[in-house]
Amino acid sequence: MLSIPIPVRFDEISFQIEAPASLHPSVEAAVRSMLPNARFGEGRLLRVSVSHEPKEPIGCEVVLECGPTWQIEDGEILREVYGPGDRTQRVKERVRLGVLKVISSAYDLPMSPWGILTGVRPTKLIHNLLDRGLTHGEIRELLLTVYAVSPERVELVQKVANWQRRFFHSSPNQPVGVYIGIPFCPTRCTYCSFAAYPIGTHGHLMRGFHEALSFEIEAIGRLLKRLGVAVESVYVGGGTPTTFQGEELTALLALAREWFVSPSTVEFTVEAGRPETITPETSEILAEMGVNRVSVNPQTMHDATLKRVGRAHTAEDTRRAVELVRRAGIPVVNMDIILGLPGEGLADVEATLEAIGELRPENLTVHSLAMKRASELRKNIQDSAIAQEQGEAMAHAAARSAQAWGLNPYYLYRQRYILSDLENIGYARPHTASVYNVQMMEERQTIISLGGGGITKLVSPDLRLVRLANPKCPATYAQQLRTVLPAKLWHIHEHFAV
Repeated sequence: MLSIPIPVRFDEISFQIEAPASLHPSVEAAVRSMLPNARFGEGRLLRVSVSHEPKEPIGCEVVLECGPTWQIEDGEILREVYGPGDRTQRVKERVRLGVLKVISSAYDLPMSPWGILTGVRPTKLIHNLLDRGLTHGEIRELLLTVYAVSPERVELVQKVANWQRRFFHSSPNQPVGVYIGIPFCPTRCTYCSFAAYPIGTHGHLMRGFHEALSFEIEAIGRLLKRLGVAVESVYVGGGTPTTFQGEELTALLALAREWFVSPSTVEFTVEAGRPETITPETSEILAEMGVNRVSVNPQTMHDATLKRVGRAHTAEDTRRAVELVRRAGIPVVNMDIILGLPGEGLADVEATLEAIGELRPENLTVHSLAMKRASELRKNIQDSAIAQEQGEAMAHAAARSAQAWGLNPYYLYRQRYILSDLENIGYARPHTASVYNVQMMEERQTIISLGGGGITKLVSPDLRLVRLANPKCPATYAQQLRTVLPAKLWHIHEHFAV
């Protein structure tokens, strides 16, 4: 199997930018989206010129020295649905597209199927345009022409966004979602850059963290009850929350149920991602506490790969864990897989999908491996045998399997340096989708986050966000919580008092 090494996109190439100063960040960002190690100052001249007089079409020209030229005249921006801020944004979008076009041509690099939509949440653009009253046909045309999204991705993102609209409420603050972060894991995976601390080196911090988190749950819960705020979803993530076992796990989930769960709550998820942490006792605890969705995340069903990436479980552990969750009567099982793990190609992914299909999960989340600056894979990129050219085929295989199992795409997001410029997609059977995943990703609902690394997002009616971050490190969290919590409670109170 031929592998295309990722560093072909990481050459150090220098450019001299000639453009209005306000557009330099857009030009540099566009170049770096294709050539992440590009330098700016002296080098190959990249000239950008624009004309955007009020009530006139936007004109844009991008010229690369001894290379291609790209030009556009945009009259669509003159429509009444757009304001001055939209016009300013469109100028940047046109510049980004022009830069991508000339860089792609000059350096023989393929355009991303997502065009200029390099952000994490492409569906947010669709929702914004739908809110303005644009038709699905008009949005499709914009995605194809202004944003240069491929027809296949246009169909996908519109399908997901249209499906998500049913979850949005008239107010972003009634009801809300709650996230509880538990940043401990049995081991640390080589591809991980999340707040995840191995219990082998950080297990001694678990007791203090447990006490601090219990205190925060009660304090936040008491405030929400006093404000009369209902909770739609409770999502316990990490890390691996089920590194806590027995009485400690019971106590945390009982507190969450006491303070957050009500008749308004439709989802109570625990991300028991590591199959080896799901014991008969743990699965029974989850069921007794009212958990109705559990993630059992194999990532792959190949033992050699699991060992290679630092996961301390086997494919058989995954099968056993799913059986325990089923036996406990928990109705929704989500399973995560990762496309592009070291040493894996299309045949390996197809075998993983076949094995997962036998377990019949209600949800499947398909991640495309991303090279993250904080991860071991990113540090050792020369040694990572990622079959970039097979990424698209892997994604198609996952989509076909999901469709065959009766699962439909319901949320998606992207990351930087992601395998084959793909995306992460959540699939679900009807009536089993994670409400929390949709609300968290689309930022149409206030999410109150507790625990290690939790980021609260207070959403205003105009969809502006205020973020409140908890410390990631469990030791810092335990030490500082009682000091920082009063300010957090005040911000939450003031947000709902408006």
